[in-house]
Amino acid sequence: MPGRRTPTAAALLILGWTTLAAGATHAQKSGQQLYEQNCAACHEGGDETAPERKSLATLSPERIVQALSPGGLMAGPGGRLGSDDRLALAAFLTRTPQPGATASREPPRDDRSNPDLYVEGIPYPARRIADPRDRAEARRAPAWPAPSLEKGVFKAESWEERNLQITVMATGLSSPRGIEFLPSGDMLITERAGALRILRDGVLDPEPVKGTPAVAVLGTGTGFMDIALHPGFRENGLIYLSYHKPAFGKFGVNAIFRGRWNGREIVEGHDIFLSDDLDALYSRLHFGPDGKLYATIGCPGVGTDESISRAQDTGDYAGKTLRLNDDGTTPADNPFAGVKGYNPEIYTLGHRVNLGLALNPWTKEFWVSEHGPQGGDEINILQPGLNYGWPVISDGRYYSGRKVSEAPYREGMTRPHISYVPSIAPGGMVFYTGDRFPAWKGNLFVGSMRMSNAPRTGHLERIVFNDKWEVVRSEMLLADFHQRIRDVEQGPDGALYVITDEGTSSVVMKIEPGAAAGG
Repeated sequence: MPGRRTPTAAALLILGWTTLAAGATHAQKSGQQLYEQNCAACHEGGDETAPERKSLATLSPERIVQALSPGGLMAGPGGRLGSDDRLALAAFLTRTPQPGATASREPPRDDRSNPDLYVEGIPYPARRIADPRDRAEARRAPAWPAPSLEKGVFKAESWEERNLQITVMATGLSSPRGIEFLPSGDMLITERAGALRILRDGVLDPEPVKGTPAVAVLGTGTGFMDIALHPGFRENGLIYLSYHKPAFGKFGVNAIFRGRWNGREIVEGHDIFLSDDLDALYSRLHFGPDGKLYATIGCPGVGTDESISRAQDTGDYAGKTLRLNDDGTTPADNPFAGVKGYNPEIYTLGHRVNLGLALNPWTKEFWVSEHGPQGGDEINILQPGLNYGWPVISDGRYYSGRKVSEAPYREGMTRPHISYVPSIAPGGMVFYTGDRFPAWKGNLFVGSMRMSNAPRTGHLERIVFNDKWEVVRSEMLLADFHQRIRDVEQGPDGALYVITDEGTSSVVMKIEPGAAAGG
């Protein structure tokens, strides 16, 4: 694997530490002045969201230089500093002599002694660490569970397709994550805890499908994720599953599993891709018109600078979209294939957590839905090699209320095609191409799990575009059910199918035209 250090910062440190060691007294004095002029106002208690100086002293000098460099999380104040100043400031913060210490000691390293935070060979926290920016001081409202749904048929209306019939087809699913239709019309559903379920002729089989891999379930953002069929499925029966594979005893890494469907179960299964991205979140799968497999891997959504900045680390899979051959190998024409310092599988970077991946059948481009924190949810159109900005640019705020970035744009980074403030917590999505809803053809349907962090506000978002794929209007469907909508797919029959994400009370719902009046 390529190294996970930022090459520019690492090269800077290799060149700089020799000079600093020879003139440590000068560097310390200069660094102290720089700290007092640029940093002390916040890091000496003036800003409760800023780590105290004693916390900064535990970091590696390389990490401090990275944060202050262009593109780093402290690039604002760092922009006033030259490369020598950044080195001097890092030297002061990490090498200030304590009583009895000498100025010539080796630069300190990150403390890897805590097994709950670090794993040998992984140069970032392997488990997310709470950070002051993510703590809201306001009193939390009490939990408000969604109403449970039973099987049944309901009537509904929408703006352009007035007569709708909503059928709750199956109940009792456990935190489902993704759905895929077999050519027969049967529906496969992944559940977070590791089960693959099948809905045959509208009836949920009580027994999970056999032949799936063992899954690491470490929280709501991990476990069994998505499912996709090979473009040649009718001939080869190949089926793909994305999941978190158990690793290091109590962690998990993103993996892609491929097996063959024999009509009842998966056989000949094995992993075709295994990352080294501990503590990375959701993944989605989709084959492109080029026959390549596209996969998203989420970045830690909260935590320390070191954790959330992995979306910008080109040697890290977190916060990236990958492009793979159907056997998991790397295509030679990937945008970063052969580029030093980049994982060659990377197709795009700078994402937070992508829960939806849909192919626009008219433009042949992939669209992704991306979770921001509070506000700043996005829908992006993927283009090879582009950087979509997280966490350097965002329209969102941290959970404490503070802005992620003062300016939500930067040269070399791509603004979202659609931005949501407040958030809608977007899930899976699909472009409608069927004939059963003529007025909906070309619309994008996006699952929403909640609005502005409020419970019971999930719905199905319907987005209408003009001929340039600019948003004309949108509409909330299924809002009266007060459910978290996790995924949506168009069935072979032209109806829309959604799964809710309400723990063990999750359901499958079908949306189709209602019976004609008087019929």
